[in-house]
Amino acid sequence: MLDALRNVICPACGGPPFGREGREHNLQFLRFENARLKENRDRLSNFVNNHMPNEPTVGDSLAYVPSHQIFDGISYGINGSNRYEPSSSYGPQPSQIIQPRPLSETDISLLSEIAASAVEELKRLFLTEEQFWVKSCIDGTYVIDTESYEKFSHAVKHFSSTTAHVESSKDVTVVPIEAINLVEMFLDSEKWKELFPTIVNKAKTIHALGSGLPIRENCNVLQVIWEQLHILSPLVPAREFMIVRCCQEIEKGLWIIADVSHRPNFDFVNNAACYKRPSGCLIQALPNAHSKVMWIEHVEVDHKLDTHKIYRDLVSGGSGYGAKRWIITLERMCERMVLSSIRTLPPSDWSDVISTGEARRSVMKLGERIVKNFNEMLTMSGKVDFPQQSKNGVRVSIRMNNEAGQPPGIVVSASSSLSIPLTPLQVFVFLQNLDTRQQWDILSYGTVVNEIARIATGSSETNCLTILRVHPMQEENNDKLVAEDSSKDDILMLQDCYMDALGGMIVYAPMDMATMDFAVSDEVDPSHIPILPSGFIISSDGRRSTVEDGGTLLTVAFQILVSGNAPRSREVNEKSVDTVSSLISSTVQRIKGLLNCPQC
Repeated sequence: MLDALRNVICPACGGPPFGREGREHNLQFLRFENARLKENRDRLSNFVNNHMPNEPTVGDSLAYVPSHQIFDGISYGINGSNRYEPSSSYGPQPSQIIQPRPLSETDISLLSEIAASAVEELKRLFLTEEQFWVKSCIDGTYVIDTESYEKFSHAVKHFSSTTAHVESSKDVTVVPIEAINLVEMFLDSEKWKELFPTIVNKAKTIHALGSGLPIRENCNVLQVIWEQLHILSPLVPAREFMIVRCCQEIEKGLWIIADVSHRPNFDFVNNAACYKRPSGCLIQALPNAHSKVMWIEHVEVDHKLDTHKIYRDLVSGGSGYGAKRWIITLERMCERMVLSSIRTLPPSDWSDVISTGEARRSVMKLGERIVKNFNEMLTMSGKVDFPQQSKNGVRVSIRMNNEAGQPPGIVVSASSSLSIPLTPLQVFVFLQNLDTRQQWDILSYGTVVNEIARIATGSSETNCLTILRVHPMQEENNDKLVAEDSSKDDILMLQDCYMDALGGMIVYAPMDMATMDFAVSDEVDPSHIPILPSGFIISSDGRRSTVEDGGTLLTVAFQILVSGNAPRSREVNEKSVDTVSSLISSTVQRIKGLLNCPQC
């Protein structure tokens, strides 16, 4: 049979047969092509649904389950049985459940008034700052003085609960991007998500007014946007807002973008526990394609959005959802965009496998997808699926993967968060150390891990995208372990990491050799390469001002495909959940032991 396969002739063209590597390459190409066609089909389906409102829509074909019945991506039956029916990836999508009605003239007038009021309030907060801002005695950041603010704004409190509180903060930076380009990104919900991948989990523009002309000609734009924000860990609740966003060029080269919550009768806003007072940014054009950005966040939060106690100090201070996080993320992403636009291989990069500028850009796009996918998975909103695992400090969820760019089937996600009495920088350096990786990483047990490519994604050495090769080990006669010469069984991992003033992230996705070959070529759109990332989020504990002092909050999260080619509704064996939970628990214990803090 092997001889016959070696000598087979292609019946269609009479050409020579594929070799083993050629067949695998061809199969991978067909998989990517199939994923691309499926994405095009879904895009066309959404287009038809949006433009044929009288016909049954995709959203109509999905039974919309109220938020209290969706637990971490699993729709439970009312009988509470152990039959799990994973929903599609990450639950109902905004495009499926948001069906806005057309705006009337009264609606447009009301939205215009809301936006104009928000812009005027934000101007006063930006331009007369000494009058309204005081230094916080908790973390030294500037917060709005409540008494001064209430005198001029006459703001109405939106939560009567005694546990409700107000969060306010401001920050400023200069970033290497033209102001007009930055404004355009803020007004595009997809680019908005890409600009803040570690904060904005989902976003959709519901209505847009005044944006029919190019932004360079018309800078008075009004939008209604739904967004879901989430940071750090499943133990931190996500925040949903329906906001009115207004953009005005208040003078040449100076734009103000104001956001304020708007509460129309939209049934799909499940989270009514937070309200955004006028917030936003002031963007000033500077020479040499730079911009100065001033940012203000001002939010009311009801305490029923209960944050776990280990994250409470962080989230209630300016380091949670405050202006500093938005500004630091903006700085990091603007640096990344500058480096990704380079069409040649810069001196800061080196690689055994990346030979062209286009290949470098392809790998960087794949790294951005890894970070985005990982952060989307971390929401795990709602009640815990498996109470027994929750008691053990592990949160578990199950979903049915059917999105392009992800392996199809049932995926179990698990996460655990812990406090470590070391600085975030120390924890980051430890997790980056390839010499000790085999002692905690399940993919690297009994191996040698080498770095075969490095791409700089920021000005700091900590911000980079790397390709790691995991070599199996073999024993010599003297029982010494050495790396095998053959690379046929090697695992490759694409790893994206960064460190900034609030913490860092290390996210990685395993790949086989054939998939990595596609990733470093320009044959396939990187958005169709299947990935399933796992990793770490490293954060300061909110009690110190920098990552070089204070303690660390560490979140570990895994995603594992437990059943490929599974039907949409099927019973998931609890043994798979126990296995994934055990894996993450053992990883946490190994890390704690290696860091000499077993009692953390």
